[in-house]
Amino acid sequence: MHPGELTRRGLLSLVLATAGCSLLDGSRPAAGTPVVVATGETQGFFFAYGRELAAVLAAGLPEARVSTVTTSGTVDNLRRAAGTPGTFGLAALDAAAAAQHGQEPFALPEPPRAVGRLFDDYVHLVVTGESPVRRIADLAGRRVSVGPAGSGSALVAGRVLEVSGLRGRVTEERLGFSEALTALDQGRLDALFWQGGLPTGSIVRLAGRRPLRLVPLGELLGPMRVRYGPYYRAASIPRGVYSNAVLVDTIAVPDLLVTSAATDPVLVHEVLELIFDDRQRLERAVPTAAQLDPRAAIATSPLPLHEGALRYYREVKR
Repeated sequence: MHPGELTRRGLLSLVLATAGCSLLDGSRPAAGTPVVVATGETQGFFFAYGRELAAVLAAGLPEARVSTVTTSGTVDNLRRAAGTPGTFGLAALDAAAAAQHGQEPFALPEPPRAVGRLFDDYVHLVVTGESPVRRIADLAGRRVSVGPAGSGSALVAGRVLEVSGLRGRVTEERLGFSEALTALDQGRLDALFWQGGLPTGSIVRLAGRRPLRLVPLGELLGPMRVRYGPYYRAASIPRGVYSNAVLVDTIAVPDLLVTSAATDPVLVHEVLELIFDDRQRLERAVPTAAQLDPRAAIATSPLPLHEGALRYYREVKR
């Protein structure tokens, strides 16, 4: 690059300054600007993705103070991101839509803004290899972990139990993911719900020690969409993702990166530029990051895109 040639970031800075925008100084965050990535449970998929995302941001924004915060998951992340400028959270679209409209578990609307659609989560219903549970109806009368309060797993598990007519007919345990896997392994639990990317490392590790099976949930897609909205799609978890577990039909939901409407647009733009420029690093750590695509990233409805995200995607489109 010639000394006088403007980089894309430099050009953005010049355009914003010329337009008289009252954003952060230049096209970079001010020194000491706090940037927080809300992740998830320590054994979960969001935790691994969020930590790597924070590492990418820390390397690309050395003037900022980048940190992570461990959370219970999607619902917790949505609340944190909506209320705190500079916080970026990973969240499933079904929960984001509930936050947008003030639906359960949100008593009032708590709408953040979308930065982009990142990848898809798959709904897992995990049992041991010797379990008699072969279909969703077989859960009746059994002990099932739906996930902790504030997690996307708890939200989607409740919805699955509702549309399948099992609400009140199973013993619901609100265990953290790691605790639920241990309880399943030790026979203190009959099944666990989990909503996460493929593969989820903790399930891979348990499946390497003992046979596990995934219970099909594909039959519930229609009722889920009718009752809760078009945020779910048909999906399959392929054979071999978890040791000897066979292919199973299930339900998937998109995952978003969200932030406060008050987060500075230039910071949001920088975050997106780093995510897409360094996506190979993300992929090496978390293979699901290969789903990153700017054409799909804008599909965040009903959550509106943040102003800084809109600017980024318009530049890419040109």
